[in-house]
Amino acid sequence: MKWLKDNSGTNYVLKNNDEVILKMHFDYDKKGLKAKCQSISKTFVIETESFWKSNILIKENEIIIAKTKTDKWYSSLSTLEINGQKIKFKLRNNPLAEIVFFTETEESLLLSCGLKSDKKGMTETVINLGDTLIENSINPYLLAICWYIFKPIAEENTVDTLALIIS
Repeated sequence: MKWLKDNSGTNYVLKNNDEVILKMHFDYDKKGLKAKCQSISKTFVIETESFWKSNILIKENEIIIAKTKTDKWYSSLSTLEINGQKIKFKLRNNPLAEIVFFTETEESLLLSCGLKSDKKGMTETVINLGDTLIENSINPYLLAICWYIFKPIAEENTVDTLALIIS
C-alpha cells in the first residue's frame, strides 16, 4: 500500500496496488485543518475542535462518530473513542518520530506510522498495520486519522512527500 499526493498538494490517495482504498482532501482555512475522506464504503470528515485545536473529531453526515482527547495536558498519550471502543495513541521517538495506535498496551499494536532512515540516510515514512486492524471496520478511520496527525511530520522530515509506503 502507498499514499500518493497529487500536484495540488491537498489531495492524497491510499492505494493497494491499483485499488484505491482511501482518498483524503485537506482544506486549510482560518478555523484550522479539515480533511474530507472517502473510503470504499464510507464518507467522513476529520477536523479539530477546541480553542487549542487539540481534540480531533470524525464526523459522518455532520454527526460526531469519534473524538480524541488527551489523557493529561502534559502527556503524549491520547485516547480515540470510536464505535464504543477506546483506542490509545501516542507520539514517540523510536528513534525517529512515530505515532502508535493500540488497545490496552503498546504491544497490542493496531497501527503505527513513523519515520525511518534507509541505508543512504534518506528518511521515508512507513506504516505498519497490526493483524487485528486488517479486517476491522474502523480501519479507514484509523488510517485517515493517522495520516491527518502524521502528515505534517512526514512532509517536514522526508525528501519525497509524494509517496508513503505501507508495509
